[in-house]
Amino acid sequence: MFLQIIQAPAGDADALRAASYRWADKLGSTSVGWLGCTGGVTEEGVFFTAERFESEQKMWVESGRPGRRRWFSELREGLTGEPVFTNCREVEVFAPDPTAIDKAGFVQIVQGRVRDSALMRTLMRSMEKELLLHRQDMLGSTLAFHPDDGYTHLLYFTSEDDVADAELREIPPRVKSVMDAVYELNVTMPSYHVLTSPWVHSRRETDR
Repeated sequence: MFLQIIQAPAGDADALRAASYRWADKLGSTSVGWLGCTGGVTEEGVFFTAERFESEQKMWVESGRPGRRRWFSELREGLTGEPVFTNCREVEVFAPDPTAIDKAGFVQIVQGRVRDSALMRTLMRSMEKELLLHRQDMLGSTLAFHPDDGYTHLLYFTSEDDVADAELREIPPRVKSVMDAVYELNVTMPSYHVLTSPWVHSRRETDR
């Protein structure tokens, strides 16, 4: 999987949401290699979308097609600043059922830089099953590494209320130990953002 992240100051959140749903409902099923996306506007007023593609090559092909270009022009009308693109070739999915993320009612975005991306992946994979057993509000997560050693970690949850309830429970000792080890890999303080009303889409083949 290849992930392209787009971030920009949001102007008209309703227009951005309409553009996201228009792509998913009308255009995504005839695209080249587009698999889905996670988007929304953070509480700080930043538009965020992580677009999933089968490969980088197919992303570039789709980006040059007239339909995608027209759609992106419409999207830009809802922004108040220049979008920043981050292309992620290394993507790891942690989810017993990847299709379940479409039901997410709350998404946390963690972004930072690490000194050892391979170790970060290994540590997270080692606690995946135990973490998901402990956090039944968590549907899964996607970890994408940037070309400059940065990363974006998307965590998908059932709802904001479920997250609040789950965070009151004590973390299993081994999970906490691994989480601490992952945090120590960061070379800068990670930033945390949330999408309280996320737009989560997957390609709908039936729309062809």
